[in-house]
Amino acid sequence: PKAPEFLGRIFAKAITEHVVSLKEIGRLIHEGGEEPGSLLEAGLAADVLGSTLEVIKMEKGDAVLSEICTSSNLRLETFRPLEPLTSRKLEKFILGG
Repeated sequence: PKAPEFLGRIFAKAITEHVVSLKEIGRLIHEGGEEPGSLLEAGLAADVLGSTLEVIKMEKGDAVLSEICTSSNLRLETFRPLEPLTSRKLEKFILGG
């Protein structure tokens, strides 16, 4: 149950240390899983991305998070899980929280 949080921390560290971009992490999350895209279908993609964004915001602040998101051109909405699943972690970033 804690895997999205742990993975989010690892991804956030890699992004903030300029090892990999948010766009590349987004592609990995979007296509990831046992079968390509299965993280997205299970709703885990949204939780992993949401956790990643939370950690960046907490450690580096809103300005750095905004810059990282803007430069990535990543559309957060494409990580939303299929209905009826939702991800509170990701939704707050989609809605501007």
